Amino acid sequence: MKINLLKKVGVLIMLLGPCSSFNLSAHDGATGVIKQRMEAMSDMGDAMKAMASMVKGKQAFEPALFIQSGETIAEHSDMMPKLFPAGSMVGKSEALPAIWQQWDDFVSLGYRTKTDAKKLVQMARDGTELRPLTKQFVKLASDCKACHKDYRKKK
Repeated sequence: MKINLLKKVGVLIMLLGPCSSFNLSAHDGATGVIKQRMEAMSDMGDAMKAMASMVKGKQAFEPALFIQSGETIAEHSDMMPKLFPAGSMVGKSEALPAIWQQWDDFVSLGYRTKTDAKKLVQMARDGTELRPLTKQFVKLASDCKACHKDYRKKK
């Protein structure tokens, strides 16, 4: 079971790696709400990378980092509907029209991401060990992947 979980974590990290951090050139020329959401997504990607480092055993287990990273993701997930107003697909945006065409699903994914991030935070606050936190991390990473798959231009 442990190997299966580690395989899932490895695959998710490989898939999300390129998606989780934006190339600095992606932000060049972005302004207003587009720049705000790119920065929010970049913060979320950095938070996922920090947790992934612990999950993969590259960094010592620090529950406080799960708390901090989870809070960042929950906060930014909550902002998603405001960061994607109608007509904000212009310029440097990496958003797909599907966001506005399937708005309810998009908002639902943001809510699920927020809920899963908050659960991760609470688990870390409660003193949960790394293995159950890893399972919750994988669930959270799946939320991110689902949103990127359906609502973000391919890199």
